[in-house]
Amino acid sequence: MTSHTVISGIEVVAGVFAALTAVRMRRSGLHRRYPFLFAYLLFQVPYSIPPATMNLGSKSYFWFWLITLPINWMFEISVASELCGLVLERYRGLRSLGRWSVYGGVALSAAISLATLLPRVPSAVTRRSMLLSYYFGADRGINLALAIFLLLMMLLASRCPVPLNRNVVLNAVMFTALFFGNTLASLLRSIFDLRVAVVMDVGLTASTAVSLIVWFFALTPGGEKDRLELGHFRPEDEVRFLQRLDRINQLMLRLASHKFGTGGKTGFGPVG
Repeated sequence: MTSHTVISGIEVVAGVFAALTAVRMRRSGLHRRYPFLFAYLLFQVPYSIPPATMNLGSKSYFWFWLITLPINWMFEISVASELCGLVLERYRGLRSLGRWSVYGGVALSAAISLATLLPRVPSAVTRRSMLLSYYFGADRGINLALAIFLLLMMLLASRCPVPLNRNVVLNAVMFTALFFGNTLASLLRSIFDLRVAVVMDVGLTASTAVSLIVWFFALTPGGEKDRLELGHFRPEDEVRFLQRLDRINQLMLRLASHKFGTGGKTGFGPVG
């Protein structure tokens, strides 16, 4: 059995479970709660077809990968931003700050990753090799930034009296694992080049398929009702912490209102 056969089989499984999970979300109404995750799953269905049907070494697949990878990045960034908004659902000012932190962190990390590549890319390489180097560099920076952001967000949530439902925690854990896996694969590609390319392709495809299977079985309407209190505070400490959080949130709302001159009627507006 060749590596292409293995990858093709895994891609078929991934595409099927992406479609099944999207259908289940649509029927249960979870697509309204997680619109970017829903869009990400829909994108995974056609995204899984070319790797299962095309020659991975062909020029046509190279251009497919070149065009669709940035689209996949946009979905990943949108999902991370969506999770940030759900964790800070009660605090719109902090939610906006968190989302801008996602965008800024991703841009900075990708820029640093690309900048480290510039001295290493020889001028004599082909255009295709140069594009691959830049794409792998950007991919590594974006995925690392998203993984670190989600990890820090969940670590902070675990120390704060902010109740999260099981679905949000599930999504954060799954995407953190995927982002770290993508970062590691991109790093190993850069170090060992084609010697690990096949192994990395199989590993990444398998991890995505496993994630989609887990989502199909674990992402349920009941997960919205199961609240997980990750922080462990005494009642008096919890009250003090929430009061401080509210003050920070109100400060962010006032700053946003002053900046945009809307008298408090901004997209960050106070929680109703």
